[in-house]
Amino acid sequence: MNDLAGGGGVSPAGDSRANAELSYRLRRALADKGMRQSDLAEKAEVSKGTVSNALNPDKGVPSQFTLEQLARVLGIEGDSLRELYRLRAEATTDLPTQLRAYLSAAQRAAREHPYPGVLPGIAPPLAAIYLHQRVRHQARANGTRWDTDDRWEDASTGTPPTPEPASALSRAQLGSPAAPGVPALSRRASADERLSADELLALQGTCLVTAGPGGGKSSLLRTLLETGVGDFLQGLTPRAAPVLVPAAALPGRPLAGALAAAVNADLSSHGLLEEIRPEFFLAPPSPGVPWLILVDGLDEITSASTRHEVLRAVSAVINGKDAGQYRFIIASRPLPDAEIDSTLGAKASRFDLQPFSFADLQQVARNWFGHFDLPDPDSVAEQFMRALTAASLADLARIPLMASILCQLHAVAPDQPLPASRGQIYSDFIGLLYKRQHAAGASGVRAQARVALQGYGGNALAHTEGVLDRLPDVIARLAAGRYAGDTRPTMAVVMAQAETSCPPGVPGDEWHAVLKSALQRSGLMTTHAGELVFLHQTLLEYLAARHACRSPASRARTLEKAFTHVRWQWPWSADALGSHRRLTPRRLLIPPHGDDNSYLGFLIDVAQEQDLEATDPYLQRLAADGNIEGCRFLAEQAQLGTTIPTSAARAAAESCTLLASRPALRGYWRLEAAKILTRIDHLSAIDLCIGLAEDQSIRSDWRLQAAEMATDIDIDRGASVLAALAADPTVHASARLHAARSVIRYDKEHAADLLVSLASNHDLSRASRVNAAERLAELDPPRAEDVCAALLENTALPPYLRIAILDVFTQLGDQLPEELYDPTEKPGTPSDG
Repeated sequence: MNDLAGGGGVSPAGDSRANAELSYRLRRALADKGMRQSDLAEKAEVSKGTVSNALNPDKGVPSQFTLEQLARVLGIEGDSLRELYRLRAEATTDLPTQLRAYLSAAQRAAREHPYPGVLPGIAPPLAAIYLHQRVRHQARANGTRWDTDDRWEDASTGTPPTPEPASALSRAQLGSPAAPGVPALSRRASADERLSADELLALQGTCLVTAGPGGGKSSLLRTLLETGVGDFLQGLTPRAAPVLVPAAALPGRPLAGALAAAVNADLSSHGLLEEIRPEFFLAPPSPGVPWLILVDGLDEITSASTRHEVLRAVSAVINGKDAGQYRFIIASRPLPDAEIDSTLGAKASRFDLQPFSFADLQQVARNWFGHFDLPDPDSVAEQFMRALTAASLADLARIPLMASILCQLHAVAPDQPLPASRGQIYSDFIGLLYKRQHAAGASGVRAQARVALQGYGGNALAHTEGVLDRLPDVIARLAAGRYAGDTRPTMAVVMAQAETSCPPGVPGDEWHAVLKSALQRSGLMTTHAGELVFLHQTLLEYLAARHACRSPASRARTLEKAFTHVRWQWPWSADALGSHRRLTPRRLLIPPHGDDNSYLGFLIDVAQEQDLEATDPYLQRLAADGNIEGCRFLAEQAQLGTTIPTSAARAAAESCTLLASRPALRGYWRLEAAKILTRIDHLSAIDLCIGLAEDQSIRSDWRLQAAEMATDIDIDRGASVLAALAADPTVHASARLHAARSVIRYDKEHAADLLVSLASNHDLSRASRVNAAERLAELDPPRAEDVCAALLENTALPPYLRIAILDVFTQLGDQLPEELYDPTEKPGTPSDG
């Protein structure tokens, strides 16, 4: 019997009701099994006394080991087993009282869905909808993240190529969501570069997780919060004690004080009865267990200097004497590399939060439609996926927030086509929120306001009705102020507006309560850290854009200001387009700089909704005449789901085609132009990509990237180009090997032929040939055996490569002929020659 310390026996008793419920569930499971206590003890490998004590609530609480053993034998698993762990945790006094109180309140808060819910009037629990995403190590500044043996050298110099300066778009992962209607660029992401987001809990050190607007950052942090506190409360070995805090709560105060203030404000409505003081966070939550600070919304701090202050404070902690006591996971939209490098530097691991796969998306849809109690949610989910395809929204819907909103729009009107742009999606969604807010019945906001103010007469009620009618404009003005950097308390801003003036005779505090309730019930705002905030940053941006376009004059001023940034530079035609050099620079229209792409996308959509041609002249000029920066901006907008006017898309396609097809232009910029074109007009881009891949004047790695882009658009044509690169002697060996490995996804037999050819090619370096043999072993073991044997016959093969070949034979499970390997051979100098 295994009744060792920590294995059998009981733990100190805490909550007697939880222990009674735990014992009852075990007794009921025992009766359902028809087993005797002695049989249970024997099968669970514990003593009869341990079983008797576990079934008797007066004898204490079973240990973690005992509970696991009994549950295994009784067949208790899944949610039922998790409930037993929860009851055991509540019934023991293993945790300090205040820590348990914090963890329990944090767990309840983490279960709330961070995204808005329209039907049936409240948001579903996060666990009912959430599908775990994956994270991927962030690309280096040159846009690549190859494994060590995937890196290639410049064929002419033998040295790694020096990366050229790259824009935000050129640094974007090729697995990023594509523009609506464009094939997703994620098929070639290798699984070994990705990990489950939950695995972030087990990593050491500080992590920065980035994703675009609505990319699932808040859901990720809430899930990490629930998982982390669950480990504590279930009596499992904790990895860290998580604390969720908005980034805006950190500047201007010591870390412990900021954490205490944020926790008290957030968790008071989730059962936290006693205020937590800063001292609570000055000591580890448990010996050897750190605090895990989950920092949400760093990008929502609009001031770069304030963001720098937050990151500098984090850096001081992780480099200080208490570094082992705190870990940080920071979630943000992508920020300039300089902001991170100047503060966290190499101390932070950087990850990109990946969008849903299409299979994930369909499961998320099933979860939503199941929550709405729709009949046959599987069929509704299939109908929803077809509707996404018809509206060219399949890629956009892979973004978690967009999936949430689109599922709700489809549930309301399953027979109606989905909106065509991101702006229209938000417009329709906010319309649903507004209908819910003003629904008839006792639960509607108007009915609630009448109940609160009916004692102040008809004039007060009429005034209130007028204010509620104008509330959408009030909220939009508030959003515009927030976007512009106004940090005053929400209620102070709202109460100061003329449209929300207090009715005569109504006390200010009662009017304050009515207005605050109306804002909360709008579906657009929630309470966070004691302050009313917008439910999501993208809602704020959309409403700010709508406020900017509140009238034709305001719209014209805003568009003029946003899209008439000018700088002077030498024209592309100096060398790129083959004409003679001009003696004077030209006036170039450039896109807005900064982190405003999401807002600008909404601005474009809202303006076009009001006037179809409102943005045409600005965006067309931005993309014309070989303006690669303007084309890049439009491509980024297309990825966001913004509707690009036909005239501007045509101008961008012409500019990119012109640049990508000019041999006089450096290969990097030709590749960049083709890459942008894939996001604007992928059908036109396929020929350009293939042409670049076949151009021997371009560096090998760029040719390979061009071939992979072609494959993303057209698998058959692109795979043929990859195969040709693998066989092309003008391509560098490492790039040829990578091309051959890429062909595996499309034609394993052809890929095996290519790898055999590479491994047998005496013109390649020995290291490259061995690398090809290693890859071949995974694909075609019999042929790999012959290739490896031939390689070992080369007496000049350095020992480290000979060992690599022996490892391949071990992997193949074959006995190596003794004559092929002399263990007494003296080590040589490693060489690729």
